[in-house]
Amino acid sequence: MTDSVTEKIKHSINTEYLELFLAEDIKKEKFIPINKQGEFLFVGIVDANNPEKRNPILTKIVVNTKLKPKIVPITEEQFQELFNFFKDKFKNETVSLNLNTAHDKNEIKEEASAISLTPDTNNLEVKKELSVAAPLPEPDKISLKPENEEEELIALPKPAKPFAPKADNAPKKRLGDQLIDDGFITREQLEEALFHSKQSGTPIGSVLVKLNFITVDQLRTALSKQQGISSVQSKDLSIDPAVIKLLPEDFIKENKVVPIRTDGKTLFLGMVNPNDKQTLNDIIYLTGLKPYPLILTHIEYERCMKNFFETVRETEKLLKEINHEDNQVVEEDNLWDQFEKELEDDSNLVAKFASSIITDAIDRKASDIHIEPMLDGYIVRYRTDGILQKVLEIPKKVESSVMSRLKVIAKLDIAEHRRPQDGHISLKYNDRTYDLRVSTLPVNQKEKMVVRVLAPDIKVQKGDVKLKLAGAVAEDLEKIELMTNKPHGIILAVGPTGSGKTTTLYSVLNRMNNETINITTVEDPVEIKLDGISQVQVNPRADITFASCLRAILRQDPDVVMIGEIRDFETLEAAIHASITGHVVLSTLHTNSAAATVVRLTEMGAAAHLVATALEGIIAQRLVRRLCPECKQIYKPTDKELKFITSSEEDLELFRQKDIYKPIGCDACNKTGFVGRMGIYEVLVVSREIKKMISKGAADHEIEEVAISCGMKTLQRGGLDAILNGEIPISEFIRVLGVVND
Repeated sequence: MTDSVTEKIKHSINTEYLELFLAEDIKKEKFIPINKQGEFLFVGIVDANNPEKRNPILTKIVVNTKLKPKIVPITEEQFQELFNFFKDKFKNETVSLNLNTAHDKNEIKEEASAISLTPDTNNLEVKKELSVAAPLPEPDKISLKPENEEEELIALPKPAKPFAPKADNAPKKRLGDQLIDDGFITREQLEEALFHSKQSGTPIGSVLVKLNFITVDQLRTALSKQQGISSVQSKDLSIDPAVIKLLPEDFIKENKVVPIRTDGKTLFLGMVNPNDKQTLNDIIYLTGLKPYPLILTHIEYERCMKNFFETVRETEKLLKEINHEDNQVVEEDNLWDQFEKELEDDSNLVAKFASSIITDAIDRKASDIHIEPMLDGYIVRYRTDGILQKVLEIPKKVESSVMSRLKVIAKLDIAEHRRPQDGHISLKYNDRTYDLRVSTLPVNQKEKMVVRVLAPDIKVQKGDVKLKLAGAVAEDLEKIELMTNKPHGIILAVGPTGSGKTTTLYSVLNRMNNETINITTVEDPVEIKLDGISQVQVNPRADITFASCLRAILRQDPDVVMIGEIRDFETLEAAIHASITGHVVLSTLHTNSAAATVVRLTEMGAAAHLVATALEGIIAQRLVRRLCPECKQIYKPTDKELKFITSSEEDLELFRQKDIYKPIGCDACNKTGFVGRMGIYEVLVVSREIKKMISKGAADHEIEEVAISCGMKTLQRGGLDAILNGEIPISEFIRVLGVVND
């Protein structure tokens, strides 16, 4: 490699991945995370052809990032240059244990208590040097870093008295009595928990937490007082794979211990039962290290172990794939081509199968993928044109592997099966980049997964000033264009979930987008990336909400603002303020009709006169499946069918005279009878007369009557026209809009 390549690496490094690793580990093992490409993380490694040096680094990469490493060989000099250039970006802190001491430090006496941990010679062959009857190390500060590294000391309590109990020690309180004395539970709650504990065989502390009588923090505090030993929280356990391998997995699970860190002499570990001398003696025998136990609650132990060992197994599986790849080490001459290329197809059959589920859905233009458990296995269904269709069954022997594979690439916790999770996949397919939102839900002792396929990135064709909406008639398009030409005001697209509201707003933005105005959107999520428009992703964890973001956007000199959805009064208030101060505001709302939207806004807390001032137009809409032109068939509907969609005698007579079509199904439409979808629209222009009605608090049906008299076409009318034009069948009208007259 040359210095020019080193410069390329500098410009390619994503500091987000540097922050996942400790500076001391980077410096010691001599590797540099570079950047992600699909499922892979490119990583520069010194002496990359040495398996003994390479494999521990690969393990660390997979555990920390859940990505498959691709190796870039670098020299010692190049590593030093890169490390010095980015050294302030690595993590610098070492493992920190948040210890809840059993007593105040002032109450801890300076006693040199001896450990009495003689191994059981009846069961174990113990070397003389491991038969420890020496005092546990009692410095006020104990290092949790390896001896050959610069020490960072943290305060730890003295070893607790149970290691060398005195003959006259008073018996410990029962845990339940300790919790009562601490005021955490009542005697009645304890008796109820004892009953459940005996029935299920679950520890009493875990039962009390599950019954919501106490919190895990309260349980930890009580155990620490009862045992006289410090405790450690599972969130503070940063398990080192090398340390945990000091003890066999079976031993860890049987004795409920968690090795945390070692300094070469002492092994710090969390224990559910820290007074189990036999277990402590066994640890000495197995490791040659002096154990320093800390109380860990049973609940936190289970969470910690389940997560760790599941992750380790997945990691080992991925590493096995990596180490068997012929082209694992990326050569110098094709490294930068690799960065630009599409993700290579995996050789693993499960990985291929999981990928094919997604790519097949994209080919079929599915909006959602449902992977769900049935009584006898998993099935996959695609939502195409608003309808779910079963496409395949997942073989039983690979169903869990497929789910795990999808969870890994979505950056989800593969060990968590009892709680819902949300993740994200970015996929390059057929030269286009797709974003997928992944959601899991525990159902029937298994997990259901739904993957939302968002539209690929698009480049807006500027200069196309004509508004295009599939299914909209010229009259409705003219009304919408009239709304968008106004210098300020709120324009709302309304309807149920999946009715195409956001797509309509994107079409409006496409028409408005040019170099003379500033357009900014705030969305959750950003569904379509538009060239020339500033798009912001909502992130509640970072306090980026619709309302807070909108207030920030108003300081960015916008002309047009699009809010993904008005969900609460705070967002509505900000939108009204933005429109009144001279901005065009586009947004969506969940209501059934245009007129009902006005009532909904006032019910959310907005003053009627402000709604009247700000509101300029409402677009209510639905999506219906369009009949396949190749196989649709003329038929004569019965009067009973017609009365499901209209009660007007004039309309009934018109339908009797016109040709009405129904779906049949052919190869062109995959036997469904439908090809694509179209919109049905109800466009309400808020005229001066309607503004007056809104200010006076008029009912939605009154507003609708005036709007119809001014030329508004209702959703029902739009559906009837679509039937008469041979675009949709009567059954589709009923499915989407319901029965008009029972």
